[in-house]
Amino acid sequence: MTAGFIGWIYEVVTVWILYGEFVNRGILWLPIIPIYAVGAFMLLLLLRKKRNPLFIFFFSAVITTLFELGASYLLEFIFHRQLWTYEGWWFSILDRSSGISSAIFGIFAVIYFWGLHPVSEKLSQKLPVWFCAVFSSVSVIAVLTDLIISVKNFL
Repeated sequence: MTAGFIGWIYEVVTVWILYGEFVNRGILWLPIIPIYAVGAFMLLLLLRKKRNPLFIFFFSAVITTLFELGASYLLEFIFHRQLWTYEGWWFSILDRSSGISSAIFGIFAVIYFWGLHPVSEKLSQKLPVWFCAVFSSVSVIAVLTDLIISVKNFL
């Protein structure tokens, strides 16, 4: 959830810097972009043990780039339109990813694994199990409900 929210902030700020206007990125009503949440979860599964930050950076940059490329083709197939483009970006990869965004994803992964995840892990250990379960369940239900409504409206 946090990665999806940080991804939304990143995209909104990027568009603001590049074009000088606020654009609510993504297709959800909530300020969450699911590809960032799924990508973070995927990296968490692949990098279960804490590793060297340099390894995390390069590994995550490659994996998230491949994930972004694959997701762009899958979402284009589902929605019959390209949802994002890196056309005109330096180091563009098929206009669906970019070496610049890959480096940013690598930096985000290092921050996530060395900063955010250890803090959230310690916090969740201090909270009652029932609270974590309820909070997680409500969050998942909210995002899935938003996803269903948003995809229906988008189609």
